[in-house]
Amino acid sequence: MTLSLERAASRALTRRAALRLAALGTLAAGTTAACAPGDDLATDHPTWGAFIPSVLPTPGSSRSPMHQLTILAGTRPGYLHRFAAIGDSAPVAELTAIADAGATPLLTLEPWIAGRGIDQPSHALRRVASGAFDADLRRWGAELAAWGRPVLLRFAQEMNGTWYPWSIGVNGNSAADYRQAWMRMRRQIRAAAADQVQFVWAPNVITEGTNDFAAAYPGSDHVDLVALDGYNWGTVPGHHWQSADNLFTASLAALRRLDTTHPILITEVASAEGNAPDDKANWIRDFFAIVQREPRLESFLWFQTDKERDWRFNSTPASLAAFRTSLSSMQSQQ
Repeated sequence: MTLSLERAASRALTRRAALRLAALGTLAAGTTAACAPGDDLATDHPTWGAFIPSVLPTPGSSRSPMHQLTILAGTRPGYLHRFAAIGDSAPVAELTAIADAGATPLLTLEPWIAGRGIDQPSHALRRVASGAFDADLRRWGAELAAWGRPVLLRFAQEMNGTWYPWSIGVNGNSAADYRQAWMRMRRQIRAAAADQVQFVWAPNVITEGTNDFAAAYPGSDHVDLVALDGYNWGTVPGHHWQSADNLFTASLAALRRLDTTHPILITEVASAEGNAPDDKANWIRDFFAIVQREPRLESFLWFQTDKERDWRFNSTPASLAAFRTSLSSMQSQQ
């Protein structure tokens, strides 16, 4: 039965509050993470999170990167994002640091050898689906089960793009291969009794260089959350400035039609600088407006790093002020 938007929103909000209360329970166990003034972890408004290059403190540093992020944004993130390749071991120290800080880890598991580009037929989706990586997946399940704390697991993201070995149309991959690989992955993780793992399915927004994502959807019985990634690359060769509305609104509507029940995340988002000094700040304000009107959106995670572009929300004083003000306003909404 299809849930109404009101019931679906209520379901998402209930989970938000549960995760925030779980975070409070973690803090009560004896951690030292500071809570920014006015940061109410048990509220039902959308939360925020981020990817930052490191979550572990450097030797001699008096503040962890997560604490520095909290100070910068003015409030503590509810989620922090890590990446790992399928042949890696679970980053237990990083996951523990995130959980001890009162946040929920979002772990992206990528079926590839990192740094070797997209031409990796050895990691084609049909090989994942046929069981070639079962040992790795069972090990991941066992390691996460042994860790034992809640984690969101995002597998083979942005499959509707063209830039990963698991992308549909790359290395012979089809949408059916993706669905089968996803279900194989989930079975292997669950077989290791990793019951605290929740699975996040995350295509890219539909834009230049991407395709519709509906055919790759594994089905509502095989996911726990659905998500989108979207970046405004700015006005540079091969790209053009995209407003937050153009980037996200239609794709969020398509995601809601495809999956009518599960909470929604934006698992990667950021903007490049514009031609005018306030372009990025205005983009950030417009993005927050989308976040606040999306009924099932549980959280977004900002890509807080200087990589292909300076994606950081503090790349300029104006963009930092826009982020802090918009975040404070969002969290004050009841």
